[in-house]
Amino acid sequence: MTDATDLEFSPDLRLSLLADAGDKATRARQFCLDVIKEFYGFDYRRDWHGDLDSLLLPPAGNHFTSLHRGAFWIVENRQGEIVATTGIRHLGWKPNCAALFSNRYGDGTDIASLWRQYVRKDMRGGGLGKKLAALCESEALSRGYERMYLHASSHALATVGFWKSRGYVAIADDGETIHFDKPLTHHLLQAATA
Repeated sequence: MTDATDLEFSPDLRLSLLADAGDKATRARQFCLDVIKEFYGFDYRRDWHGDLDSLLLPPAGNHFTSLHRGAFWIVENRQGEIVATTGIRHLGWKPNCAALFSNRYGDGTDIASLWRQYVRKDMRGGGLGKKLAALCESEALSRGYERMYLHASSHALATVGFWKSRGYVAIADDGETIHFDKPLTHHLLQAATA
């Protein structure tokens, strides 16, 4: 597993694996909600953001803990401000998505899913998102997953383009949401991080 010392972004940034429901979890949740509001224009909805609420729970209820083959990372600058987040969890934590693709994924518990990869506006375009995506893929593979699912707004063209450039293939598009997946193999991950 990767910790803050295994992956260097720059001397000014520090990667941390969110390990408990303390202050950093509260700040990470708020960072995600702030980016959602800024980028998509909508406020907190329990049915859409329950995974963020789970960051504040003990490990048994937290979607992103190693107990559940998940992880959640934050990137902070020298001032301790969160500038990026990303996380993985099994798709079974999102029952509506698991049901939508049950013919493809079964109950979803054996499929990694990438969530809450957000980079603060002033930090975008410098490769941080690519490094976080590679981290999630590598960590999902190390947790025994062989495939990664994610979805993005159909209207977020830069986001859609980013995921396509990372090797994700659209498996469904309802006009509002594009659903992607990607096989995870050591060979593909080595090429992606080279």
